[in-house]
Amino acid sequence: MKKFEEICLIVIDDIKSGRKKVGDKIPSIRAMAEKHKVSKNTVITAYNKLLEQHWIKALPKSGFYVGEDLSNTPMLNATPFYTGIDLLEQQMVNQSHHKPGAGRYPKEYMDKLNLERYLGPASDRFGSESAEVAHFDRGNGDPAGNVLLRGLLVDILSKRAMTVESQNVLLTYGTNHSLDLIIRHFLTSGDPVIVESPGYYPLFSKLELHQVAINTIKRTKLGIDANHLEALIIKSQPKILFLQPFAQNPMGTDLTSQNMAEIQALCTQYNVIIVENDPFLLARDDAASYFFNQTCPVIYVSSFSKTVSASIRCGFVVASKSVIKSLTRLKMITVINTSSIMENILNHLITSGALTNHLQALKHLSAEKSATAITQLNKIDGLTLYPHNPSGNFLWFRIPMDDKKAVEAAKSHNIFIAPGSLFFPSDPTYFALRVNKFYIDKTTVKFIKTAIFNHH
Repeated sequence: MKKFEEICLIVIDDIKSGRKKVGDKIPSIRAMAEKHKVSKNTVITAYNKLLEQHWIKALPKSGFYVGEDLSNTPMLNATPFYTGIDLLEQQMVNQSHHKPGAGRYPKEYMDKLNLERYLGPASDRFGSESAEVAHFDRGNGDPAGNVLLRGLLVDILSKRAMTVESQNVLLTYGTNHSLDLIIRHFLTSGDPVIVESPGYYPLFSKLELHQVAINTIKRTKLGIDANHLEALIIKSQPKILFLQPFAQNPMGTDLTSQNMAEIQALCTQYNVIIVENDPFLLARDDAASYFFNQTCPVIYVSSFSKTVSASIRCGFVVASKSVIKSLTRLKMITVINTSSIMENILNHLITSGALTNHLQALKHLSAEKSATAITQLNKIDGLTLYPHNPSGNFLWFRIPMDDKKAVEAAKSHNIFIAPGSLFFPSDPTYFALRVNKFYIDKTTVKFIKTAIFNHH
């Protein structure tokens, strides 16, 4: 959360709790800055936001006062300065009819996996022919995760030009759990890291939680400028570079092989760990990782949650055996172990061929949705899409208005969209939208055309 947002929430909390009532004076800009040890500009930004939303009002030569009675207004609906975590919450609970701001596949595209069968009576779960692979370990199991599933992952990765052993693999509760373990293990308060901007917004919140020093490198439609990256590495001396090379969230773009070679050379030269996040691994057909098995230190993370089901909370970390051993100990300290029941469900999906069939259908559908969405959006004058990896979900484009105002306008049309500004770890350099190609429909396209690009 940015500093000005913290100030906003402090004032709002005073109002909602009743400590401040309509007409009460709130601290001056100088007093608020001194009390909370922030700059005056930070307080000015916060007060401007609060003025926009009518939480406060300004009286000339007098100061700031509580404005309208908004104490019963839901926080998320009342503030245009919500954070990435609020976006995550909205993706989980939002009931809009049109959801181009969603992060995942529509639920109906996962129905062929028939995951409900695993919730029925024990005799119906798998069928007698699968009794061996369906065996549920009722103990805690191997602390690194289910042995069979780790072996199956070794096979999956080997077919993607990534040679590892099961001792190189740690199972987690998903990519965010993996990132949390990595941050806890390698970083302490004040340690410098580099993240992409725009980039993966839940990562930013985790780094802020651990009070890590966040440095940003621009991710453009052409990738990452190697000269800028080297200058930033020399200046900040980061421990880790967090990277999404393929179908990046939010932009949906890939890094070129040449760009990845430049990044790999720099991280080798300056001994920077690359943490490579690859959420769409199972939806892609090409190599798993450019960086793994190279000379630079690399930790690779991926997940079943994105391409199988959001309810299947299972991800994995691939790294050196020594790193996996250390992360396994941290995993035991924090959660003891991951769910062997969940991991055995994945074993069955893989060994029965159900996952392969599902992924083949999903890849075909994903390519169709990419073509359809791109065709529809390209018809809007002034809208220029960034390059898109059809294995991913996201399309990214700049817009000619404040993206948070676009969010508010979309609500009146029962449309949920994701403002691009939330994907920047600091103030955005431009306004944009991230849309999920699976949720692009006529209503959404019409809204973007008329309300955002002003074509009637």
